[in-house]
Amino acid sequence: MFDIPLNHFKSAFAYEFFIAPSDRNYFFARFAKIYGIDEEFWWQAQQTIEKLFKAGLILNGVSVKNGYNHDIEKLWSKHKKIFGDLAVTNLRKPHELDACYWTDLPVESFIARVNQMGHPDSRYGLLSYSNHEDDLFKFDQLSFELRRRTVGLDWIVGDDFPDDRLAEFYGQPYRNVIVQRPEHQIRSMKTPKGSITVTGEDLEDVIHSWNFPYSRNDADWKRPAPPSVAPKIPGFGNSYLYLLWNKLKDIELTELAIEQVEWLLGSIKIGRDAEEEFKKLIRMAPSH
Repeated sequence: MFDIPLNHFKSAFAYEFFIAPSDRNYFFARFAKIYGIDEEFWWQAQQTIEKLFKAGLILNGVSVKNGYNHDIEKLWSKHKKIFGDLAVTNLRKPHELDACYWTDLPVESFIARVNQMGHPDSRYGLLSYSNHEDDLFKFDQLSFELRRRTVGLDWIVGDDFPDDRLAEFYGQPYRNVIVQRPEHQIRSMKTPKGSITVTGEDLEDVIHSWNFPYSRNDADWKRPAPPSVAPKIPGFGNSYLYLLWNKLKDIELTELAIEQVEWLLGSIKIGRDAEEEFKKLIRMAPSH
């Protein structure tokens, strides 16, 4: 874990801390939009965009530890400054989409709408929301483009980790990949698998299936349940942060490991207690 190059460590941590969670937000945002759960769409959309902005920034030398919180307009301003001519500053109507479903407005207008309607206060019904016909299409495009930029622009392809899909770019900076491969995602996206009819034929069935207090009829109890409802072997998962901390306790800290942890502490807000535990381990290192 700590014997990999610094950029590889940064990439892995950005994925675990921001990109994988943003993929889950993206899935739920599309689910909510498709099934008309509008307030949840805006909340999940804001979370998706926020995490992708932050991933791109920390991998290009910008700390997101302080000063941003959930404000994606501030993050977008920083994104423009850092990414320059490779920043996402324009959304274009997909060729396959009918013109009646698209409005040519500046990207900042869409980001401002997501920032407002996906604000944490929206979860409590304190903010109004409105929908436009192109909201989903713009959200898809913005998320796709930001996700393509979750890599160090000047990292050299093939230096820190191999990628056979980009063999022709070995020795070149990743900015060349972004320009020359507009369809390419740096990382594949993991999405949930399974039938959406597992609870029944209607979205309402999600509430009533295998729900004993909210009883509707016996059929809801008798329907076969997937293993995820009541697993014989309950699942669990350790956070990537915990795994890093636990690993640090068991190794002799090298200068590379200390550099990796110091980058982590300087770039991302991880909580006061967790930060102090990492600092304590660094202070105990022989070289400090």
